[in-house]
Amino acid sequence: MTRPAILRGLAANPGLDPLLLAPLLTAADTAVLDALARRADLPAPAASALARHPDPQPRRALAGNPSAAPHVWRVLAADPDEAVRVALARGHSTDHRPAVDLPLPGDAQLALAADAAVPVRLALARRRDLSEPARLWLATDPSAGVREALARSWPSPPEPVLRQLLTDPDPAVRGAAVSSAVPADLLPGLLADPATREGAARHALLPPATDPAAPGPAREVGVDVAGLVGDADPAVREAVAGNPRVPLAAVLALADDPDEDVRVAVMLRPDLPDAERSRIASGVEPHDHHVADWLRPSHAPLAVRAAHARSPFVWCRRAVAFSSDLPAEAVAVLAADEDHSVRLLLAEHHPDVPGHILPDLVRGTGHARWDLARHPAMPAGALAAMALGDDTDLRRVAATAPNLPPAVAEVLAGHADDTARAYVAANPALPVPAVIALLDDPDPRVAEAAARSPRLPAATAGRLLDAGAPR
Repeated sequence: MTRPAILRGLAANPGLDPLLLAPLLTAADTAVLDALARRADLPAPAASALARHPDPQPRRALAGNPSAAPHVWRVLAADPDEAVRVALARGHSTDHRPAVDLPLPGDAQLALAADAAVPVRLALARRRDLSEPARLWLATDPSAGVREALARSWPSPPEPVLRQLLTDPDPAVRGAAVSSAVPADLLPGLLADPATREGAARHALLPPATDPAAPGPAREVGVDVAGLVGDADPAVREAVAGNPRVPLAAVLALADDPDEDVRVAVMLRPDLPDAERSRIASGVEPHDHHVADWLRPSHAPLAVRAAHARSPFVWCRRAVAFSSDLPAEAVAVLAADEDHSVRLLLAEHHPDVPGHILPDLVRGTGHARWDLARHPAMPAGALAAMALGDDTDLRRVAATAPNLPPAVAEVLAGHADDTARAYVAANPALPVPAVIALLDDPDPRVAEAAARSPRLPAATAGRLLDAGAPR
């Protein structure tokens, strides 16, 4: 039995009571302490002990744990190791997909905002859950990089702060601050500034100088929209072509622009007639990243999105496929779509996707296959075929799926592929006797995974701790 690997697995086992693991707090193996420090259920006394550990590695792991760090933020915010303070300021969850920020107390945010190290303040400025006092402090930070990060992460700053950022001496800060809330009196200067011209063309209200229907301040300013449409920089033309606050008539000439990205920006406008959309599409090379953003869940009501499930334009159907609330009829339509991206987006976002589309997606997808294999609708028979087949990658993917039939999981537990054994050892589909048997596997990765299995009985974990934990 590989004792250090077993202890590392126990420390990370989500099914074990953290009080049972208290003896591991004095372990000599840094990896064991690291695993403890990352637990979402780490109690405050354990967090306090790890926050004062002489080795900086477990302190860094603890500071990056958004569930445990708030227990001991005062200690971590004063840690002499800069990497610890950066991890505390960053605050992201360990889930790399939707980086989740759990609240950090306002006093902790202010302490980090005043940190002497620029990397600490930079990490803090990138958070999306900052308190307004911390944001106001960082808005005057001496580092242009910090101010730029804040401008990107602060969606709606108060107008005085927005004006301050839009007139910042650093061009990167000014460029990051441009949004749809640009004050009308600053618009001419922003359009004349190379650092902000593209952003203003993309986001700002751009009333023609002769538009009597524009709001008062905007009408007084006026904009040479024709000058933007004819700009020598294709990035500016693309920006104004896709700006929904610019009337279609003002940018329709860009439908025949020599730059394909500019034509695509016109093609994806919500106010473009379908006949013109089809004409532009006939001369555009289709790409997976072409998506009609105005049909995403955050931009369109359900009825509008569902009505576009049968759209003749694939980029509209892709946008609809981001929805998790579609009715069954729309789900069935998108599940049968000829476009791979439509089916993949639907499977990634909708909880009730038809299971029969998942096996082909798993076989034909890259990194997303790992999540798709663990989808609740994934057919057990398809997983079994992958697990018992000759494709090494598919075997390993199937080994992680909770829907894997227990008998097939037992077969993988005895497979010559060490990685497949390690994956299935931590899979809750593996029966308890097989989990216990893998604790004695010669590969330490497999033994660690077995000790990490949520199926591991607490009594077995207690015996392992008695035998191997430090006294």
